[in-house]
Formats: sequence, structure tokens, C-alpha cells
Amino acid sequence: MARRYSCALFLAVALACMQIPGCGGGSGTKVLAVTTSSLSNGTVGIVYSYSLQASGGSSPYTWSQTSGGLMPPGVTLGSTGMFSGTPTKAGTYGPFVFQVTDASNATATSPSLSLTIGTNSLTVATTSLPGGVVGTTYSSTLAASGGAPPYTWTVTSGGSLPPGLSLTSAGAISGTPTAAGTFGPYVFTVTDSSNATAVSSSLSITITGTAAVSCTPQGNEGALTSGTPYAFLLKGTDGSGNPIVIAGSFTPNGSGGITAATADYNEFTDGPASLQVNLAASSYSFSSAAQGCLSLLFSGLTPAGVSAKQAEGPSYLEPEITTHARKMATASVLGPPVSNVLLSFYLSGTDYHAGRIIESDNTNGKGTNASGFLHAQTPSAFGLSALQTAYAFGVDGWTATAQGLLRTAMAGSFSNATGTISAGYADLNTAGTASGELTGGYGSLNSNIDATTGRGTGNYFLTTPSGNLTFDFAFYVLNGSDVILISTNLASGGSTTPLLSGRALASSSSAANPAAVTLNGYYLLASEGLQTLGISIGNIAQIGTMNAVSGGSITTATIYSNYAGSYASNEYPNSSYTQETASGRVALSGLTNQPPVIYLTAGNTCDDGVVGFLVGTDPQASSGVIVNQTSGTPNYTTASVSGNFASSTEEDVDGNNGAFLGGFSFDGMGGYKVTSQTTGTVPNVPASGSILINTDGSGNLNGGNSTLVTNGAVVYAIPDSGDPLLFVITSGTLP
Repeated sequence: MARRYSCALFLAVALACMQIPGCGGGSGTKVLAVTTSSLSNGTVGIVYSYSLQASGGSSPYTWSQTSGGLMPPGVTLGSTGMFSGTPTKAGTYGPFVFQVTDASNATATSPSLSLTIGTNSLTVATTSLPGGVVGTTYSSTLAASGGAPPYTWTVTSGGSLPPGLSLTSAGAISGTPTAAGTFGPYVFTVTDSSNATAVSSSLSITITGTAAVSCTPQGNEGALTSGTPYAFLLKGTDGSGNPIVIAGSFTPNGSGGITAATADYNEFTDGPASLQVNLAASSYSFSSAAQGCLSLLFSGLTPAGVSAKQAEGPSYLEPEITTHARKMATASVLGPPVSNVLLSFYLSGTDYHAGRIIESDNTNGKGTNASGFLHAQTPSAFGLSALQTAYAFGVDGWTATAQGLLRTAMAGSFSNATGTISAGYADLNTAGTASGELTGGYGSLNSNIDATTGRGTGNYFLTTPSGNLTFDFAFYVLNGSDVILISTNLASGGSTTPLLSGRALASSSSAANPAAVTLNGYYLLASEGLQTLGISIGNIAQIGTMNAVSGGSITTATIYSNYAGSYASNEYPNSSYTQETASGRVALSGLTNQPPVIYLTAGNTCDDGVVGFLVGTDPQASSGVIVNQTSGTPNYTTASVSGNFASSTEEDVDGNNGAFLGGFSFDGMGGYKVTSQTTGTVPNVPASGSILINTDGSGNLNGGNSTLVTNGAVVYAIPDSGDPLLFVITSGTLP
């Protein structure tokens, strides 16, 4: 009886199980269940995609939400269990309970599940606005990232946009500007669809008065090899008569276009600026006569990348001023410091690697007058490892004080260990107050030298009895032994921070490597400064020849000088010098009443033969160079100067004149032709005529009105009357 009861019970249970899906296992169907135990997180503004999962039962499944309230804004749940959409608001939503129903209407429910939507920080991506041109259509669109698009833009600070331009709610700035100037700075606010906001940094828009003048093709553009960059340095005055400095680099493409360029600009009116170049709107041209044109249109400012303490002025540059100072102009030109620039240049020789340059867009006598040099660069040297271990340098310029602008000159030397500057020496002259030798200079060269322009930044600190001299600068590598320097300090009116620029050349002298180069041979000297003694202020220009004998004797020297119109020629037969081996510093004695100091380079490390930088101890704060002439007894003739030479004036120190640019063709028989252009008023411009050269390398040109000295490769000339400018006429080759 017991056994018969057990069988009957088993049969009943089995029949009942057959009526329940998934009961009993084996080949039967599994019980329907939700397998999702959590939901992935989402982010505002980013598409959310996630699928609920179930198992068992009979597919297909249908999903629904049974509790938990509203989904995150922008997100929906489909009947297939798929979440989709773009969340617009952050937060934690739920907890939700979801139900799945299978094909046989069996159901299962999920555990309580929450959905977290995180924030996607809204930021303004636009960090600068391009410049524009009056009368030319302008278009730029503000950009944002993060948040929940779409975005809405407004101007919240800075006033109205430049006349003719407007901003749409979508962030488009467009229109045709009708007025020139620098407008702003503006702050723009962006609001996303969740009402989150973000603000921009201060952004300005520079509108130039006219488009940059393009250089008219001259048919020889291909002579400037595509991909070979050129760097330049110009010094002069702006439209207000205040000193300016321009340095930069450009790369011609061989057919009139520019493939890379940048520039640094510094002055007292608007301060330092690192300028972006609009490559598409810039151009160059070059003629068979070796005359070139360079047009650069600047589209805005880039971070200067200078060192700390930029606005800190060296307290040493506060001497008791007993002489007159060049007065600083108070007029200021509205708008950017420079929006476009037109430069003219001549290149020497046949390989066109070096020459002279002026700014040539001064058409009304009230614009910029600036002149200087340019030189082909060696891109393989655009790195700290390619630079030399020791340099001599010479820089000059101005310091602004309450008394006016003080002529400032400095020369020195330092060691370089892959960007670490040490063992610095220098002599400084500010308005006639000479420092004597200063030691202990140190600083650094930043490692991020631009691979296309050779531009880098650095700093130099020098302790003085009265405080620290700080010289922050940008540099342009010509080659590993030759570097252009331009200060990036804020040299504003009333500041004691100087505006300086110049050059550094490899030196064999350092504390670890005593000088291998000594004075022994015949040399040229050339310098300029500011005459501040007496009633009038004017330029001084000096050139000369010198024979220095190893051991400290200067057997002969002749100096030709023009002091603001007063010309003189003086011989110094018994002078001497002393040289420091660690610094390469040479102190002269008996050569003029206030003999200069010279810091020697390693010798012929540059193609203009500069072997030393000169800084005066005189009231005129003169500065300049000495150049190799010959190692043996000079025996020059008119045949010594032959071929094509490029020429320009050096800086017009008193700011009362202008700039000269010329291409000289010497026939080697005493005649020459010159093609020239000037800006401002340049007295005693050399005209085509004859050149006279004495055996010692002295002589004259321009009908005898200009005295010269030469080594055959370079000619330095000064007029014998009037406010003088120093003329440099170079072949671009070593003597």
C-alpha cells in the first residue's frame, strides 16, 4: 500500500510541473529572470547607450518601467530594453524598477536600479581671435567644448564689437569692419542647453587700416632657396619718435610666398609683443639686382614666452643723471603696436645668405624708421645641443626715466651648458655712467626652440652693487655660433627696465676654457652713440683702424669721428690693452679720452668678421664692434673693394633722421654705382661716384664727403658733416 501511494504522488507532481515554464530542467524552458544588476553611468552632452538584459522564458522580450519616476532629461527607454539619447542634466535618477515580459506573457522584475549622469564641464575653446582689415569681410566662430549643446553666445564684457562686426547667438562673429584699432578686450559667455555657463579669457580683435601691401614679383624669387629661413634685426623709431626694435624670421617658398614666419616687436608705446604672421597674406619678391621686398601681415599676438620678473626693472639702471637725455615722445598711436610691415632688403654676393634691411612703409615721413641686417639661418642648429659652450654678446638700446630716454649699452660674455648660462661678465653704460666690470651673471635658455623659425627665449641675471639687472629676451638662431637677441621686458615710460637688442657670437673664453683668441693684427672699429653734452642732442659715429700686438701694445690707431656735426680725425700712436683670459674682456688704455671695453669672440665665427663687441665708457654710451682687417701689414687699393655689396645705416640714435638702404656695385677700379632708397630724412646719402682707398684701409667715397675704413669685405663709412649716421656696406664674406 505504501509503495502504490508514492507512485501516484510522483505522477501528480510531474503532471503539475509540465504546466509551468522552466520547471523540471532538462529540455524544458528556464524561468524568466532579469540579469541586469546595475546601470552604467552617463555624461551630460554625450550620447547614452545601454541595454537591459534578461534570461530564460521565451523571446522576444518586451521591457517597461514600473516605478522610479522620470528618466534623465534626454534619455528614453525603448521596448527592447535599450536606453538611448543625450543626457542634458546631471544627477542621480531612480531608483527604477523595470519589468520584462516574454512571448508567453511570463514576467520578471529587476532589482532597484539607479542611473547617474555626470557633468561634462563646459569650457570655451577659443583662446584668440584673428585680426581683420578695414573694408574686408571678417569671419570667425567662437568654439566651446563639453556641456550640453546647443550653445548660446553673448558678449558680457568689453563693450561693442568693432564697428561693422556683430555676434550671432551661435557664436559667429562676422561683417565688414569699418574702423581700425585694437578692440576689447572682450569676455564672451557661452550657455548650454542645461543652462550651464562658461566664460572666455580676455580676447581682443585687431583691425588694421589697410591690407598689407603685397610685394610685386620681380622675376628672381627662385634665387631664395625654398625652405631656407632668414632672420633679421632692425632698430629705429616709431611714428611717435620713440625707439623700437623688430626681430623675426621668415621662410620663402621660392616663388613669392612665405611658408613660416614670426616676429618680436618691442617699444615704449605699446610694450613687447610676439606676433603671429598671416602666412597666406604675406609675400616676398626678389630681383636680379639682389633687391628684395618682404611684406608681413600680422594676425594677432602670441604668448611672449618670456621669463618671470618681466616687469621688474634693474635698480642699477638709476644713475644720477647729469647729462641731457633724449626726450620720450608722449604721443601714442591708437591700435596695435604693428599690424603689418613692409621691409626692403639687399643681399650680398652670389649666394644671397646675408644682407641689410630697412622698414620701407614710411611714406609720409611720420612712420617707422628702422634699419639693420638679415642673414640666412641654419635649421639644423635650431636646438640647444647645437649651440656653443661660450658666447660674447653686445646689446644696446634705451632706458626710460623721468629725465627722458637714456642711451644704454652693454657687452659681456657667458658660458652655456645646454641652456644653463653661468660665469657671466658684462660692462654696462647708461647715459655715460659706466659700471666697470660686473661678474656673476647667470640665466637660462629655454629648450623649446621653434623648429621652423629658430626662435627661443631666455633670461640673464646680473648682480650689481645696487640690485639685480634682469634681461629677458627672445633669440633667433642664425647658426650655432651666431644668435640675434631682443629684449622682451616691458620697457614702458617711467620704467627703469631697458629696451635692448643685439647679437651673441661664439667665444673661446670662459671660466672653464681660458681665451684662445688674443688681439694680434690689424682691426677695424665702428661705433655709434648719443651726444648729450652741451645744448643740442645728436648722433655720434666713429670708425677707425688699429694695430694691436700680442702682449698688450697698440702700435697705431686712427679714429675718425663725427660728434653731432663736428668732424675730427685723431691718431693714437702709443696705446695699450690688457686682456682677461676667463672673460675675453679687453680694457683699452690711451685710445681716446674715454677708451672703450671690448669682449672678444672666437674670431671669424661670422661672415662679417666681427671679433669683438665694444661698449664705451664715454658720456655718449657708445657701442659697436671691432672687425678683423688683416694679420699682416695692410696694403689696400681700390681693387680691394670689388663686386656687389649690400648696405644700410645702423640705428638713427637720436631719432631725428631716417634709414638708408642701398645696393653698391664696385668696379674694382675706383668707381661704383649705387641704387638706394631712404625713409625719413637721411643727410649725406652716398651717390654713385668714386671710392678712394689708402693702403691702411682708410679712404672716402661720395665725392670725398664720407670717410671710410675697410678690410675689402666690409666698408664702414660716416659723413664728415651734419648729424651723422653709420653706414655699413658689406659683401657678406669674410675678409
